Amino acid sequence: MLQKIKSWFVKEKSYLDHWFEIDERWRYLTVAVGNVTLKYLLFALLLSVYAEHYQICLFLSWLLSSFSAFAGYKFLVFATEGNHWREYFKSTAILGWSYLLNSLLLWILVGKMLLNPYAAQALVLSVLTLFNFVLFKHFAFKTQKVHFWEKIYAVFD
Repeated sequence: MLQKIKSWFVKEKSYLDHWFEIDERWRYLTVAVGNVTLKYLLFALLLSVYAEHYQICLFLSWLLSSFSAFAGYKFLVFATEGNHWREYFKSTAILGWSYLLNSLLLWILVGKMLLNPYAAQALVLSVLTLFNFVLFKHFAFKTQKVHFWEKIYAVFD
């Protein structure tokens, strides 16, 4: 009987509640590993079919994985509310710049330094993942800080 009464007042945490107790950087890293894995697998699959056209494979893998990246970062990492279109366009801008940088680095590593495209892409994606965290956090999913007086005013609202 006591347990039943206690359950009315104490709500157990869901897995999602526990997920958001994890530090944001670890959540980003976890979701980014999933996104990078998806992007790399798409790249490798496309490259196995179109071996001479690594830049086309890169573009198609970026295009196919960009929406899942946005959704993962918005809902599982930064958990922002509203502003879906604005954040999507900002995320697309970041992913676009990331794509251009990826394309340039891949061109240098594969086209000029003659590295294996699979190894070069793995290296480039590792570097870009860290670069993108800063842009996503401070540009695409930047949350507005509420000042002290706004909090006070909200009490009387």
